[in-house]
Amino acid sequence: MSIMQSLRQVFPIIGFLLVLIFAPVILAGYFDLAAIRLAASPLDRARYAESAVECLPWASDLYEMAGTASLEANEYKDAIRLLETARTKAVLTPDGQFALGKAYFSVGETEKALSLWQTLPDGHPATVSASPYLADAYHTRALFDDEERVLRRWLALDSQNTDAHYRLGLLLFSDALPEATTHLELASDSPIIAPGADGLRAALSVAFQDANPAGRLTRCGQTLAAMGEWPLALRTFSRATEADAGHALSWAWVGEALQHVPGGNPLEALQRAIALAPADAQVHAMLGLYWQRQHHWAEARTAFNESALLEPQNALWQISLGDVYIRLGDLVKALAYYQKATALAPTDPQTWRALALFTLENASDVDGIGRNAALRVYSLEPDNPQNMDLLGRTLMATQQYDSAETFFLKALNAAPQAAAPAYHLGVLYLRTNQLVLAEKYLHMARTFEPNGPSGRQAAELLARYFP
Repeated sequence: MSIMQSLRQVFPIIGFLLVLIFAPVILAGYFDLAAIRLAASPLDRARYAESAVECLPWASDLYEMAGTASLEANEYKDAIRLLETARTKAVLTPDGQFALGKAYFSVGETEKALSLWQTLPDGHPATVSASPYLADAYHTRALFDDEERVLRRWLALDSQNTDAHYRLGLLLFSDALPEATTHLELASDSPIIAPGADGLRAALSVAFQDANPAGRLTRCGQTLAAMGEWPLALRTFSRATEADAGHALSWAWVGEALQHVPGGNPLEALQRAIALAPADAQVHAMLGLYWQRQHHWAEARTAFNESALLEPQNALWQISLGDVYIRLGDLVKALAYYQKATALAPTDPQTWRALALFTLENASDVDGIGRNAALRVYSLEPDNPQNMDLLGRTLMATQQYDSAETFFLKALNAAPQAAAPAYHLGVLYLRTNQLVLAEKYLHMARTFEPNGPSGRQAAELLARYFP
């Protein structure tokens, strides 16, 4: 028998044996494929897809399917492993690339996530999914030009997205550009975003009343500062000084912003502002605030005293001097400044509130001056829960516990998530030996404000009295 004849006889046998070996594996792979459609959970889909690709190695696109299902099931490490396999095999789609970035982001590997999202192909819908993450990352890092680029690309693909319009409107607002109004108007279509967008539009309208570009920018920067957008505000104030190097208030706000953003020399900017406008009370006060934060009380006193000399009718400077004299240990002078503030602005609740707080925090004639000041501020703003709480504190300090309880409860009813009145109720119930109620309200205060002063003080009392 020839070799060829022998091979003809052997080949069918080999083929039959191969079928016997591999057919069950291939069939199992197709069964897993069918099971994917019926899977009850993303985790099951991931398992069936991974099992299928192990049986059907030519179907490497299943790695992405398994990876995205793992991501949906919050199995981030499995998602990374499977999607990286798809990338290695050059079968990862842009949607899979976004998913891989999200998996890395979810385990805290932000740089890898950003790298993946930054290289998504322009115009692909996956860039829309990645845009909020990229915009947040750039905003957090104060890379505002990069953020603007991402937002414009996002809106090119999703022109009605109110979140993107608001974010871009905010950046344009920071440059006092009229284009901001258009984006903020579009953002107002969202009921959630509308209050913030409308507020920015109103602030921009006021800013445009200033003929000086530096003045417009400074007004916009002040709005951003009030929002806590300090890095963006710093850029705005800096651009104001570039527009007009002699604009003192811009330099003063640069100095203020540098106290909230790492890097830079705030004192140098504040001193430059003073040199440019030595007769500007606000600029001196901003220097005083800087010295207060440094606990340089004598320098703060000098700055605030200059503000008071320049604007003797401004009650705010009197309050600031009172604050400084407390730190200098002269409570008599401090009280005199607080009282002068109330005389200058008898209808301003802020002056009476400052006076009442002074008496409480320094145990200085709470029953007389303090209670009268608290009653006065309450009469000026009877619906303000902070004033209810303040009056309750003065009543508790003078052992009028029933009346104090009434006002604390009233404050908590007006502001159900307010930690301060809950804490003060807890203290009151401790003093009156109502321990069940004390523990209840101290727990409430700690829950409402775990990282705030009232929450921390409540936690200390809970640890001491209810371990």
